[in-house]
Amino acid sequence: MITRREWLGMTLGTGAALALDTPLLRAFPQQQQLLTRAIPSSGERVPLVGLGSSATFSQVARSEDVSALSEVLRTMVERGGRVFDTAPSYGASEEVAGRIARELGITDRIFWATKVNVARGGAADPAAARAQIEASFKKIGKPKIDLIQVHNLGDVPTQLGILKEMKKQGRIRYIGVTTTNERQYGELEKIMRNEPLDFIGIDYAIDNREVEATIL
Repeated sequence: MITRREWLGMTLGTGAALALDTPLLRAFPQQQQLLTRAIPSSGERVPLVGLGSSATFSQVARSEDVSALSEVLRTMVERGGRVFDTAPSYGASEEVAGRIARELGITDRIFWATKVNVARGGAADPAAARAQIEASFKKIGKPKIDLIQVHNLGDVPTQLGILKEMKKQGRIRYIGVTTTNERQYGELEKIMRNEPLDFIGIDYAIDNREVEATIL
């Protein structure tokens, strides 16, 4: 198993590459092997670095010309990438990425990770949460989604309960929770100790390593 220091060193260059314009990214050697890690609950291996869609991807997804996003997704898959992270709150990202993947015929080659949260700081309406999840299935265009997480720890008892039920039904492969708020780390730790999570989503970067103290 690699250490955090080794992981940061190996992935720094990859992150910089993803920030480049697509023609430059495509110039990297095709034979370069991506680093992967096994999902603890299953042993399935996925690349350490994925493609997010909350910022630049989301902005471009709102425009009429999304050809650049099509090129990015195509290049990601061609180079062995699989993980695409999105959420209903990321504007048109979920819908546009799903449509592009269908057009390119790569839907089944992507590890789709999305989220659910209708709590908005309070209690989540179960019907609204289910409706949001069903909308994600429709936008992504798959009968089974790889990963759905409760976004920002929104009413975890209600929304994670729904995800556990849907996982048991075989509609979701993996479940988890996310937060980027340091004030929620205590709550996150309790959830990790008491719930059968496959994934967590946290704010962890070279310039933000607070989670190392407790979560990691």
